Amino acid sequence: MYRRKKQEISVVEPFEKPVSGTFSIVARSPESGLFGVAVASGSLSVGDRVPHAKPGVGVVATQAYTNVAYGTKGLELMGRGMLPREVLDRILKEDLGRESRQVAMVDAKGNKAVFTGRRVPGWCGESIGKDYIVIGNLLAGREVVDNMAEEFERSAGDLAWRIVRALEAASESGGDRRGERSAALLVAGARSVEVEVMVNEHSAPIKELNRRLGSHFRARCST
Repeated sequence: MYRRKKQEISVVEPFEKPVSGTFSIVARSPESGLFGVAVASGSLSVGDRVPHAKPGVGVVATQAYTNVAYGTKGLELMGRGMLPREVLDRILKEDLGRESRQVAMVDAKGNKAVFTGRRVPGWCGESIGKDYIVIGNLLAGREVVDNMAEEFERSAGDLAWRIVRALEAASESGGDRRGERSAALLVAGARSVEVEVMVNEHSAPIKELNRRLGSHFRARCST
């Protein structure tokens, strides 16, 4: 299982107040069987906290007053056969800070679940489609998640490129109202993580994520 945080946070521990916004997408490609998560934020090293992936199981984005247990424990429970909705409901029930969380999950079969608590800082919201969920908080406005979802729906090709283009559309629509400083991408399949790209600090993190993704594919094609 891939997770970027070294110490897991208990589901009932005090949480850290977010100082900047975050927008994420979790998605699955029925054609390839791949599933992925991508995120951009005004905070540094967002890849250490928000995106989680486990081959053969699914992906999770956990943000707002971030609690990484939704990613680590969520994937563990999905790996035992629980559906994302069952998993999310179970963890929320155990979490005293649930109303400050924003979480989206997609499993390897395309089952989905999402939650945005009443205390998540605005503008916040979500958009749910056939093969994806988009979530965001502390954003410029509703258009950020709407345009992010629309870009994913109209795009075609490799899943990694599609979800990165969705991040680009979100940023171009105003994105994090304080600007983005980091971004991350994870794409997994049945047996392995196919793509892992992290931009921990950059003046244009999504553009840099796009560039590194291109380098990843070129290197893979040359081997």
